Amino acid sequence: MSTLVEKGGLPSATRTPVRLHAGLLLAPAILFYAVLFVWPLITSTWGSFTPAGKLSLQAYTQFFADEFYRSVLWRSLRISAITTLMTLIIGYPIAVYLSQDWRKGRSLVVFLVIAPMFVSAVVRSYGWIIILGPNGLLSSFTKAIGLPIGHLLYSEAGVIIALTHVFLPFMVIALVGSLQQIDPSLARAAQILGANGFSVFMRVTLPLTLPGISAGSVIVFCLAASGFVTPALVGGAAVPVMPYLVYKEGLLVLNWPFASAVALILLVATALVTAIYTFAFRDGASKRKVVR
Repeated sequence: MSTLVEKGGLPSATRTPVRLHAGLLLAPAILFYAVLFVWPLITSTWGSFTPAGKLSLQAYTQFFADEFYRSVLWRSLRISAITTLMTLIIGYPIAVYLSQDWRKGRSLVVFLVIAPMFVSAVVRSYGWIIILGPNGLLSSFTKAIGLPIGHLLYSEAGVIIALTHVFLPFMVIALVGSLQQIDPSLARAAQILGANGFSVFMRVTLPLTLPGISAGSVIVFCLAASGFVTPALVGGAAVPVMPYLVYKEGLLVLNWPFASAVALILLVATALVTAIYTFAFRDGASKRKVVR
């Protein structure tokens, strides 16, 4: 018996290679991910560099040499950034409300927030087409109050509004998780020391929810940058974005090398923006810790 029990008090016979078991558990997911994402990414990337069967930068030169394509890239990043900011501004108060268990009507608010996730993207987009159209609800309302701004359908503003509605749940979920981890006694202690509500929010609540803000922002930005259905239906050809350009060049023009190049440029641009944002966020957080 003593030979089976070692110094740590655990039978050596019952010990198992944890890493091996973890690898076996992850193997199906890794295989699924490799087949459906990594391999298509490798093949499309290789195809963008070999349009005529030999290495060439023709597709990338064509993209960056044309002002139209550069404007599409900039528009996609701009729409994604504004959408991220809008979901944060709208979602933060909602997340604060949902993080407080004593609030009444939380179930209804939760349902209203996550309802878009249970509806098809096409159905959501057609709903916004009706609202933002020339005779839609928004246009009729602005005319009634004396602000004839016209309809927002097939405009950049309309795309941002629709994307904000689609991706708001992701921001709210990320923020609620951070808010619920805050110890309520911290806010009470700050109030006892004389801090008003605004000071408590700026010096206690907001800094402690920065991880949730960062996570939600990265998720929303990446999803908005890669979104196709909503920009295609609400914005149409008047507001071309990078995913729409990939669809057009790949399935309509059948220029697969150029479509692959556009997809890779979008992937790299999104990754760079996300990396810069994450680095700046961590650097700012570390500086705040040093100051404190």
